[in-house]
Amino acid sequence: MLPAGWHRRFEHRASEERPLAPLTTFRIGGPAQIFVEPQDVDELAEAMANLKKGGIPWRILGGGSNLLVADKGVRGAVVSLARLSAVRKRDRMLEVDAGARLIEVVRIAASAGLEGFENLAGIPGRVGGAVFGNAGSRYGAIGDLVVALDLMEPDGTLLRVVPPAGFFRYRGSEVGDRIVVRALLAGSEADPKLLRAKVRDLVRERRASQPGWVGNAGCIFKNPPGHAAGRLIDAAGCKGLRVGGVFVSQRHANFVENDGKGTSSDVLRLVDRVRDRVRKAHGVELEMEVRRWE
Repeated sequence: MLPAGWHRRFEHRASEERPLAPLTTFRIGGPAQIFVEPQDVDELAEAMANLKKGGIPWRILGGGSNLLVADKGVRGAVVSLARLSAVRKRDRMLEVDAGARLIEVVRIAASAGLEGFENLAGIPGRVGGAVFGNAGSRYGAIGDLVVALDLMEPDGTLLRVVPPAGFFRYRGSEVGDRIVVRALLAGSEADPKLLRAKVRDLVRERRASQPGWVGNAGCIFKNPPGHAAGRLIDAAGCKGLRVGGVFVSQRHANFVENDGKGTSSDVLRLVDRVRDRVRKAHGVELEMEVRRWE
Protein backbone atom coordinates (compact mmCIF):
# COMPACT_ATOMS: atom_id res chain seq x y z
CA MET A 1 0.00 0.00 0.00
CA LEU A 2 1.29 3.48 -0.89
CA PRO A 3 2.39 5.66 2.04
CA ALA A 4 -0.21 8.17 3.26
CA GLY A 5 -0.57 11.15 0.93
CA TRP A 6 1.41 9.68 -1.98
CA HIS A 7 -1.60 9.43 -4.31
CA ARG A 8 -2.01 13.20 -3.99
CA ARG A 9 1.67 14.21 -3.73
CA PHE A 10 3.12 12.11 -6.56
CA GLU A 11 -0.07 11.64 -8.62
CA HIS A 12 0.59 9.26 -11.54
CA ARG A 13 4.28 9.04 -10.56
CA ALA A 14 3.51 6.54 -7.77
CA SER A 15 1.74 3.21 -8.08
CA GLU A 16 1.33 -0.24 -6.55
CA GLU A 17 2.33 -3.62 -8.03
CA ARG A 18 4.12 -2.01 -10.99
CA PRO A 19 5.53 -4.64 -13.41
CA LEU A 20 9.32 -4.37 -13.47
CA ALA A 21 10.21 -6.69 -16.36
CA PRO A 22 9.54 -4.00 -19.04
CA LEU A 23 11.82 -1.63 -17.10
CA THR A 24 14.82 -3.99 -17.25
CA THR A 25 16.96 -4.90 -20.23
CA PHE A 26 16.59 -8.60 -19.33
CA ARG A 27 12.77 -8.26 -19.62
CA ILE A 28 12.49 -10.61 -16.63
CA GLY A 29 10.92 -10.30 -13.18
CA GLY A 30 7.77 -9.63 -11.20
CA PRO A 31 6.23 -6.40 -9.86
CA ALA A 32 7.33 -3.80 -7.32
CA GLN A 33 5.01 -3.55 -4.32
CA ILE A 34 5.45 0.24 -4.42
CA PHE A 35 6.86 2.19 -7.36
CA VAL A 36 7.65 5.90 -7.44
CA GLU A 37 9.37 8.07 -10.05
CA PRO A 38 10.27 11.47 -8.53
CA GLN A 39 10.47 14.32 -11.03
CA ASP A 40 13.26 16.22 -9.25
CA VAL A 41 15.73 16.04 -6.34
CA ASP A 42 13.27 17.62 -3.88
CA GLU A 43 10.67 14.96 -4.63
CA LEU A 44 13.32 12.27 -4.30
CA ALA A 45 14.34 13.62 -0.88
CA GLU A 46 10.70 13.72 0.23
CA ALA A 47 10.07 10.17 -0.97
CA MET A 48 13.16 8.85 0.81
CA ALA A 49 12.23 10.64 4.06
CA ASN A 50 8.72 9.16 3.87
CA LEU A 51 10.07 5.65 3.26
CA LYS A 52 12.48 5.93 6.18
CA LYS A 53 9.75 7.24 8.48
CA GLY A 54 7.48 4.36 7.49
CA GLY A 55 10.22 1.74 7.82
CA ILE A 56 9.70 0.71 4.20
CA PRO A 57 12.68 -0.95 2.46
CA TRP A 58 13.64 0.55 -0.89
CA ARG A 59 15.72 -0.04 -4.03
CA ILE A 60 16.92 2.36 -6.70
CA LEU A 61 16.15 1.65 -10.36
CA GLY A 62 18.23 3.25 -13.09
CA GLY A 63 18.22 1.96 -16.65
CA GLY A 64 17.43 -1.62 -15.63
CA SER A 65 20.62 -3.11 -17.08
CA ASN A 66 22.92 -5.32 -15.00
CA LEU A 67 19.82 -6.41 -13.04
CA LEU A 68 17.89 -9.64 -12.49
CA VAL A 69 14.53 -9.24 -10.73
CA ALA A 70 12.98 -12.23 -8.95
CA ASP A 71 9.98 -13.83 -10.64
CA LYS A 72 7.78 -13.03 -7.64
CA GLY A 73 8.86 -9.38 -7.73
CA VAL A 74 10.11 -7.35 -4.78
CA ARG A 75 8.51 -6.10 -1.59
CA GLY A 76 8.96 -2.54 -0.42
CA ALA A 77 9.57 0.40 -2.73
CA VAL A 78 11.36 0.76 -6.05
CA VAL A 79 12.44 4.36 -6.68
CA SER A 80 13.10 5.18 -10.33
CA LEU A 81 15.54 7.99 -11.18
CA ALA A 82 14.59 8.08 -14.88
CA ARG A 83 13.22 11.66 -14.67
CA LEU A 84 16.45 13.05 -13.19
CA SER A 85 18.28 13.19 -16.50
CA ALA A 86 19.81 16.65 -17.05
CA VAL A 87 23.34 17.08 -18.44
CA ARG A 88 25.11 20.43 -17.96
CA LYS A 89 28.51 21.47 -19.32
CA ARG A 90 30.91 23.10 -16.83
CA ASP A 91 34.18 24.13 -18.54
CA ARG A 92 35.96 20.80 -19.19
CA MET A 93 33.43 18.92 -17.08
CA LEU A 94 29.90 17.60 -17.33
CA GLU A 95 27.49 17.79 -14.40
CA VAL A 96 25.21 14.83 -14.98
CA ASP A 97 22.05 13.74 -13.17
CA ALA A 98 21.78 10.09 -12.20
CA GLY A 99 18.99 9.29 -14.65
CA ALA A 100 20.87 10.45 -17.76
CA ARG A 101 21.51 7.67 -20.25
CA LEU A 102 25.19 6.83 -20.43
CA ILE A 103 25.29 6.69 -24.23
CA GLU A 104 23.83 10.23 -24.41
CA VAL A 105 26.46 11.51 -21.99
CA VAL A 106 29.17 9.93 -24.15
CA ARG A 107 27.79 11.63 -27.26
CA ILE A 108 27.48 15.02 -25.56
CA ALA A 109 31.04 14.78 -24.25
CA ALA A 110 32.40 13.88 -27.69
CA SER A 111 30.63 16.82 -29.32
CA ALA A 112 31.96 19.10 -26.56
CA GLY A 113 35.53 17.91 -27.17
CA LEU A 114 35.89 16.13 -23.81
CA GLU A 115 38.18 13.11 -24.04
CA GLY A 116 37.88 10.03 -21.82
CA PHE A 117 34.11 9.57 -22.00
CA GLU A 118 34.39 7.70 -25.31
CA ASN A 119 35.82 4.71 -23.41
CA LEU A 120 32.27 4.11 -22.15
CA ALA A 121 30.72 4.06 -25.64
CA GLY A 122 28.19 1.29 -26.15
CA ILE A 123 27.61 0.58 -22.45
CA PRO A 124 23.87 0.58 -21.61
CA GLY A 125 22.21 1.99 -18.52
CA ARG A 126 22.13 5.31 -16.74
CA VAL A 127 24.79 7.32 -14.95
CA GLY A 128 23.70 6.58 -11.37
CA GLY A 129 23.94 2.83 -11.79
CA ALA A 130 27.13 3.19 -13.80
CA VAL A 131 28.76 5.13 -10.95
CA PHE A 132 27.46 2.74 -8.29
CA GLY A 133 28.93 -0.28 -10.13
CA ASN A 134 31.89 1.57 -11.70
CA ALA A 135 30.77 0.48 -15.15
CA GLY A 136 33.42 0.33 -17.83
CA SER A 137 35.15 -1.53 -20.60
CA ARG A 138 38.68 -2.71 -21.26
CA TYR A 139 39.47 0.90 -22.16
CA GLY A 140 38.45 2.49 -18.88
CA ALA A 141 35.72 2.92 -16.24
CA ILE A 142 33.43 5.78 -15.26
CA GLY A 143 35.24 6.11 -11.92
CA ASP A 144 38.25 7.41 -13.88
CA LEU A 145 36.19 10.51 -14.79
CA VAL A 146 34.51 11.28 -11.46
CA VAL A 147 35.56 14.53 -9.75
CA ALA A 148 32.70 14.76 -7.25
CA LEU A 149 29.37 13.11 -6.44
CA ASP A 150 26.12 14.36 -4.97
CA LEU A 151 24.88 11.49 -2.81
CA MET A 152 21.63 11.23 -0.90
CA GLU A 153 21.45 9.51 2.47
CA PRO A 154 18.51 7.14 3.07
CA ASP A 155 16.77 9.89 5.08
CA GLY A 156 16.83 12.31 2.13
CA THR A 157 19.87 14.36 3.19
CA LEU A 158 22.02 15.46 0.24
CA LEU A 159 25.81 15.76 0.47
CA ARG A 160 28.70 16.45 -1.90
CA VAL A 161 31.50 13.83 -1.84
CA VAL A 162 34.92 14.03 -3.46
CA PRO A 163 35.83 10.35 -3.90
CA PRO A 164 39.17 9.51 -2.24
CA ALA A 165 41.65 6.97 -3.61
CA GLY A 166 40.14 3.50 -3.43
CA PHE A 167 36.53 4.73 -3.62
CA PHE A 168 36.14 2.97 -6.96
CA ARG A 169 37.16 -0.62 -7.61
CA TYR A 170 36.59 -3.15 -10.39
CA ARG A 171 32.82 -3.14 -10.97
CA GLY A 172 32.12 -1.58 -7.60
CA SER A 173 32.34 1.52 -5.39
CA GLU A 174 31.95 2.78 -1.85
CA VAL A 175 28.59 4.43 -2.55
CA GLY A 176 27.01 1.91 -0.17
CA ASP A 177 23.40 2.54 0.83
CA ARG A 178 23.50 6.14 -0.41
CA ILE A 179 21.88 7.19 -3.69
CA VAL A 180 23.87 8.67 -6.55
CA VAL A 181 21.94 11.83 -7.47
CA ARG A 182 24.48 13.68 -9.61
CA ALA A 183 28.07 13.22 -10.83
CA LEU A 184 30.66 15.78 -11.86
CA LEU A 185 32.73 14.16 -14.61
CA ALA A 186 35.92 15.60 -16.09
CA GLY A 187 37.68 15.01 -19.40
CA SER A 188 40.65 16.46 -21.22
CA GLU A 189 40.34 18.62 -24.34
CA ALA A 190 40.43 16.94 -27.75
CA ASP A 191 39.12 17.34 -31.29
CA PRO A 192 35.34 16.70 -31.28
CA LYS A 193 35.47 15.24 -34.79
CA LEU A 194 38.04 12.64 -33.74
CA LEU A 195 36.12 11.82 -30.56
CA ARG A 196 32.84 11.32 -32.44
CA ALA A 197 34.61 8.99 -34.86
CA LYS A 198 36.06 7.00 -31.96
CA VAL A 199 32.65 6.70 -30.33
CA ARG A 200 31.19 5.34 -33.58
CA ASP A 201 34.05 2.85 -33.89
CA LEU A 202 33.68 1.60 -30.32
CA VAL A 203 29.91 1.24 -30.63
CA ARG A 204 30.37 -0.78 -33.83
CA GLU A 205 33.00 -2.91 -32.10
CA ARG A 206 30.63 -3.74 -29.22
CA ARG A 207 27.70 -4.45 -31.55
CA ALA A 208 29.83 -6.81 -33.61
CA SER A 209 30.99 -8.84 -30.61
CA GLN A 210 28.01 -8.66 -28.24
CA PRO A 211 24.23 -9.10 -28.41
CA GLY A 212 22.01 -6.02 -28.36
CA TRP A 213 20.88 -4.20 -25.25
CA VAL A 214 17.44 -5.82 -24.97
CA GLY A 215 16.99 -9.41 -23.85
CA ASN A 216 20.09 -9.60 -21.65
CA ALA A 217 21.55 -7.81 -18.62
CA GLY A 218 25.05 -7.23 -19.97
CA CYS A 219 27.96 -9.38 -18.86
CA ILE A 220 26.58 -11.99 -16.46
CA PHE A 221 29.92 -12.67 -14.68
CA LYS A 222 32.82 -10.52 -13.53
CA ASN A 223 36.18 -11.21 -15.13
CA PRO A 224 38.26 -13.26 -12.66
CA PRO A 225 41.76 -11.90 -11.99
CA GLY A 226 43.96 -12.72 -14.98
CA HIS A 227 41.10 -14.15 -17.03
CA ALA A 228 38.28 -13.12 -19.36
CA ALA A 229 35.05 -14.76 -18.19
CA GLY A 230 33.72 -15.06 -21.75
CA ARG A 231 36.77 -17.01 -22.90
CA LEU A 232 36.57 -19.38 -19.91
CA ILE A 233 32.88 -20.03 -20.55
CA ASP A 234 33.43 -20.57 -24.27
CA ALA A 235 36.36 -22.94 -23.66
CA ALA A 236 34.19 -24.91 -21.23
CA GLY A 237 31.74 -25.57 -24.08
CA CYS A 238 28.90 -23.47 -22.72
CA LYS A 239 27.90 -21.44 -25.78
CA GLY A 240 24.29 -22.25 -26.64
CA LEU A 241 23.66 -23.96 -23.29
CA ARG A 242 19.99 -23.42 -22.47
CA VAL A 243 17.66 -23.62 -19.48
CA GLY A 244 14.01 -22.85 -20.21
CA GLY A 245 13.77 -19.53 -22.03
CA VAL A 246 17.37 -18.39 -21.51
CA PHE A 247 20.62 -19.44 -23.13
CA VAL A 248 24.33 -18.61 -23.27
CA SER A 249 24.85 -16.28 -26.21
CA GLN A 250 26.54 -17.62 -29.32
CA ARG A 251 27.94 -14.15 -29.99
CA HIS A 252 29.60 -13.62 -26.59
CA ALA A 253 29.71 -16.37 -23.97
CA ASN A 254 29.53 -13.97 -21.01
CA PHE A 255 26.00 -12.94 -22.00
CA VAL A 256 22.81 -14.81 -21.12
CA GLU A 257 19.98 -14.06 -23.53
CA ASN A 258 16.22 -14.22 -22.95
CA ASP A 259 14.16 -15.58 -25.84
CA GLY A 260 11.11 -13.77 -24.48
CA LYS A 261 9.91 -16.61 -22.24
CA GLY A 262 12.77 -16.67 -19.74
CA THR A 263 12.36 -16.43 -15.99
CA SER A 264 14.66 -15.44 -13.15
CA SER A 265 14.79 -19.04 -11.98
CA ASP A 266 15.86 -20.09 -15.51
CA VAL A 267 18.74 -17.62 -15.35
CA LEU A 268 19.90 -18.80 -11.93
CA ARG A 269 19.84 -22.46 -12.95
CA LEU A 270 21.80 -21.66 -16.10
CA VAL A 271 24.31 -19.61 -14.11
CA ASP A 272 24.87 -22.57 -11.78
CA ARG A 273 25.49 -24.90 -14.73
CA VAL A 274 27.95 -22.50 -16.35
CA ARG A 275 29.80 -22.00 -13.05
CA ASP A 276 30.04 -25.75 -12.54
CA ARG A 277 31.44 -26.36 -16.03
CA VAL A 278 34.00 -23.55 -15.71
CA ARG A 279 35.04 -24.77 -12.26
CA LYS A 280 35.60 -28.30 -13.55
CA ALA A 281 37.33 -27.21 -16.76
CA HIS A 282 39.53 -24.40 -15.41
CA GLY A 283 39.46 -24.51 -11.61
CA VAL A 284 38.13 -20.94 -11.60
CA GLU A 285 35.12 -19.75 -9.60
CA LEU A 286 32.95 -17.23 -11.46
CA GLU A 287 31.22 -14.41 -9.60
CA MET A 288 28.01 -12.86 -10.90
CA GLU A 289 28.30 -9.27 -12.07
CA VAL A 290 24.55 -8.87 -12.53
CA ARG A 291 22.77 -7.68 -9.37
CA ARG A 292 19.84 -9.71 -8.04
CA TRP A 293 16.64 -8.32 -6.57
CA GLU A 294 14.75 -10.86 -4.49
